[in-house]
Amino acid sequence: MISRAGGMVATVGRLPILWQTLVMLTLSLLASAIVSVFLTWALPMPRLDFFSMHDLAEALVVAEHHPGTPPTDPLLRLSTAATPPRPGTDLRSDPGLTRALAARVGRPVDQVALVYRTDQTNFPFRYRTEAGVPLRLGQAQFYNTVFAAMKGADGRWIVVETPPRPLVTRYQRRQIMAFLLSVLVTLPLAYIFARQLTAPIRRFADAAERVGADNAAPAVPAEGSTELRLAAEALTKMQGRVAETMAERTAMIGAIAHDLRTPLTRIAFRMEAAPAPLREAVQADIDQMRAMVEATIGFIRHGNKIGARTPVDLMAIAGRVVADARAMDLPVTLAPGPAKAIVDGDALALGRMLQNLVDNAIIYAGAAEVRVNSIGRMLTLGVADRGPGLDPDMVDEVFKPFKRGEPSRNRQTGGLGLGLALARLIAAAHGGNIVARNRDVGGLEVLVSLPPLATQAARRVRRAAVRPAMPRPLAAE
Repeated sequence: MISRAGGMVATVGRLPILWQTLVMLTLSLLASAIVSVFLTWALPMPRLDFFSMHDLAEALVVAEHHPGTPPTDPLLRLSTAATPPRPGTDLRSDPGLTRALAARVGRPVDQVALVYRTDQTNFPFRYRTEAGVPLRLGQAQFYNTVFAAMKGADGRWIVVETPPRPLVTRYQRRQIMAFLLSVLVTLPLAYIFARQLTAPIRRFADAAERVGADNAAPAVPAEGSTELRLAAEALTKMQGRVAETMAERTAMIGAIAHDLRTPLTRIAFRMEAAPAPLREAVQADIDQMRAMVEATIGFIRHGNKIGARTPVDLMAIAGRVVADARAMDLPVTLAPGPAKAIVDGDALALGRMLQNLVDNAIIYAGAAEVRVNSIGRMLTLGVADRGPGLDPDMVDEVFKPFKRGEPSRNRQTGGLGLGLALARLIAAAHGGNIVARNRDVGGLEVLVSLPPLATQAARRVRRAAVRPAMPRPLAAE
């Protein structure tokens, strides 16, 4: 039974959003109607809060012949008084109604008194009478406070009165109870449908975010409503087309860079016979072009490729990179940080990213300061220097390939402009981001933010619990 219900919910969850909404509204209305029918059948119909002339006369007669007996209607109150009730500012009397009451109790008119507050709001029977109260079948109906009195044998007046009209009548309480029960019945139903409707949207958003950060990420799951499945299929196709385009462009650039080696080798061979000054100048240009070709090929081959992910300690990676730099007598320091800063990532790629940042700081500033910290829910890996910093317009540009903080192409004053671009690709592949900012004390700081292992593991557990494993698209292989 449970599996059948789950299958039914899953079937409804694959319907278009319009039909899911209609199904939810229909079932909610049906549940509300069932509650109302049940209350009508199981509970006695509530008496309307009004008193007719017959009710008042009956209460007076019973009080006269059976003293001490409470009125049949528990809302009526019985008392005695030395004088009869009289009309006042908000109470009135009608001779015709007084005569009608006297006739019902069998007393002269002068021994009967009837005063009341006017009320002609007997919904839906809205009409006006001279007496100021509704009449049904020739009998007055009092929906408001009324005092009926009859003179007893002892000379005292027997008074029957009704309490003031309550703020919430018995019928209104019944309606409120029906409404609350309907809400309690439909809330779980609404929650199930809302969860069924929003869970695929959340998974779609998470998958789309992963695809945006890494085009080789698993395809967006085609699940949920018809609209979501169509959107997922369109996004998967777009992901494949982007992957194909990037692969073609990467292969083309790699092929061009690779093929440039041959003419460079021929040029270098032919320059052997040239005069020494010319040969040395051309050889320097050839060496620079070869370095650019090798750097371009390395960037294309390894820029966006991440190996197997394992728990990695950023402090250990930072310590290893700093130790290697110190072994070569480079001015690189490591600031104190947390005992452990564990992320889920590729240790080689993260080490290559940090090495690029340190090399960049040494080239442009002569020294580097490495710091690992925890800010909010993210772990940060920062490399700071005390160099000239960057022009504010170049802070974001330096992360683009072949962009350098120093605009000349002189290899003596910097690299090719691929170090920070590679660092950004590695950070994005690990679900993080990288920013550069000028320090108040001078110099530049490059800060990499990465999600800790606990956050990444929780995301994987949630994704595995709410969606089946999806095959990767052919274009991403």
